[in-house]
Amino acid sequence: MRTVLRRTALSVSALTLTTAGTLSIVSPANAAANFTIPGVCGSSYYQVYSQTESGYDKSSDGWGTVVYIKIGYSPVTGKNCAFIQKSTTNYSYGQESGLSIALRRQKDGAYDYDGGSYKYFAGPVKLSAPNQCVSADGWDDWAGHWSTGWHACD
Repeated sequence: MRTVLRRTALSVSALTLTTAGTLSIVSPANAAANFTIPGVCGSSYYQVYSQTESGYDKSSDGWGTVVYIKIGYSPVTGKNCAFIQKSTTNYSYGQESGLSIALRRQKDGAYDYDGGSYKYFAGPVKLSAPNQCVSADGWDDWAGHWSTGWHACD
C-alpha cells in the first residue's frame, strides 16, 4: 500500500485524504487549505494589506463580498506575495471559473501574474520590490476587476 501511495504522490501535484479515507486529486493552485498569507504564500510571509471587494453575489439581497485580495511580505525572501480568493457567497465559489491576480512593482512596472479557471483562489504571485510599493490587480469573471492601489512601500 505504501509503495502505491508513494508512486501516486509522485505522479500528481497534490493529494488530500478525505474524512472517508479516500484519496482525491486537488489542483496545485487550490491545494492550500488555509487561505491566509502564510497558508498560501509560505510560512515566512505575513499579511501587509487586505482588501474586500463587493459585487453581485448569492446573499439574500444579491449584493455583498465576492472576493478578497491579500498582499504579504517575507523578510526571509525579501519578496511580496499576493493572491485573490473567492468569498463563500461568490456564485462560483467551489466551482471552476475565471480568476486572476497580478502583483506589480511601482518603479518599473515589473509584475508576476496568475490566471485561469480556479475553484477558490488564484496565486500566489511573488515579486521582489525592495524599497518600492506594490499593487495587486484582481479579476473574477462573475464580478469584475479591482486594484488595491500602492501598498507595502517599505
